Amino acid sequence: MYAQIDSLQTSLNDVMAEYNEAQTAYEEAVALRDEAAQQIEEETARIERMQDELSSFAVSMYKQGGTGSFLDVILQSTSFEEFLTSWDVCTTISNRGSALIRESKKARETLEAAKITYERQGERAEQEMKNADVKREQIEATQAALAAEAAKLDAEAAELAAQEELAAEAARQAELARQQREEMIASGTAGGSMLVGSGYFTNPCPDAYNSSGFGYRTFDNSFHKGLDMAAPEGTPYYAADSGTVLYATYDGGWNGGAGNWVVIAHGNGIVTKYMHSSAVFVSPGQYVERGQNIGLVGQTGEAYGAHLHFQVEVDGVAVNPLNYI
Repeated sequence: MYAQIDSLQTSLNDVMAEYNEAQTAYEEAVALRDEAAQQIEEETARIERMQDELSSFAVSMYKQGGTGSFLDVILQSTSFEEFLTSWDVCTTISNRGSALIRESKKARETLEAAKITYERQGERAEQEMKNADVKREQIEATQAALAAEAAKLDAEAAELAAQEELAAEAARQAELARQQREEMIASGTAGGSMLVGSGYFTNPCPDAYNSSGFGYRTFDNSFHKGLDMAAPEGTPYYAADSGTVLYATYDGGWNGGAGNWVVIAHGNGIVTKYMHSSAVFVSPGQYVERGQNIGLVGQTGEAYGAHLHFQVEVDGVAVNPLNYI
């Protein structure tokens, strides 16, 4: 999970950098395009002014009779001083016209270059904007993926916290059960073991009375797989025979309706189950002796009133416990 988030964040960093680059390139292109637009405006106005001046110059030359008039002015000079003056005037007019033409040509070249720059920078700005849009979509998608992964992480953290809380509560309940058992042993109300009966199993809860037997029950239209042995909450119950604890829970949870319960394997395919405990004194893998106090009667899980649900199974099939105690 953390590796996925790190990978997404790295991708986000990269694409955000690319987006910033595209945005910067777009802004530069727009600035250059705007400069070209300003230059186009200035050169257009300049050309118009020069066209007006060239028009005036042409009219002036026409009025003077063109080139023939220019020669006549020089040839008709009555003195050298008048010749020099006429020469200077005509040369000045001619030079100004040539300068206007050259300047006008240069202005038109500048205008065309500015138009090309404007067009190119406009296209570049448009492309960079498209690039930025693509990167923005990638950023949004990556951010959405990051948010989803973070939500998963939050859910996992919440689940872990809940599990830790359950574990802490189980530990607290186990400690409470241990103290209760020590108090019962000290007061003589419970011992390390109890052997009652002459059957295959010792009676797991000799102080109880049978409140609901094995088999079909009309009140809930169900098949009852065990024997309910009613007794006050906190009454000790015992291992029906020696064996190894397969399962033991003391978390106060539902556990399929069994509540806190113990499962013991006795060999030869025989298993006993003890449900709805208020306390459990054994743990999975532990070896227990016949008649050993392994828990206290309660009403955890699906239980109506305090009782021990005692179940016997042979090769995975529930059988009537009364045939064994």
